[in-house]
Amino acid sequence: MFEKLGNLRALLKIGKKANTLLGIDISSTSIKILQLSPSGNKFRVDNYVIRPLPANAVVEKNISDIDAVGECIAAAISILKPSTRDAAVAVAGSAVITKTIEMNASLSDSEMENQIVVEADQYIPYPLDEVSIDFERQGLSERSPEMVEVLLAACRRENVDARVTALELGGLVAKVVDNVR
Repeated sequence: MFEKLGNLRALLKIGKKANTLLGIDISSTSIKILQLSPSGNKFRVDNYVIRPLPANAVVEKNISDIDAVGECIAAAISILKPSTRDAAVAVAGSAVITKTIEMNASLSDSEMENQIVVEADQYIPYPLDEVSIDFERQGLSERSPEMVEVLLAACRRENVDARVTALELGGLVAKVVDNVR
């Protein structure tokens, strides 16, 4: 199964009518929640809240106490009272493997996804059933015009699942899991 790390800009459909979205930052000391909405080609912060986390709930960018993080998110949500429960959360860049590969430019996204699943074990140092992967077309290859450069991103599923579970415990729905660089 091809599990994706979502793309925030694609979800918000910049420049088109879109719903608001909560941006969740889970750091080692606090939870920060921003309510964002599109405003032209930019984003507008509608509201925000910051809540401290208990000691050691997040250690070295990894969630070690999912329940504590979920409770902190729930407390922040009760203060914020957002108009949506849809959220975007990030995985630390150090937990994400990225690689630029070249693929045939004529492939559809679906065909490209299938090809990446077949070839991903060449690029990912973990068993494929332990990772969430995503890709994004970057542009035509400078070396070969019939090829396109594709950014491949992979993250251990446990990192993604911990964030999704913490959001769910806090009463939110993870619509996007992206990486922070």
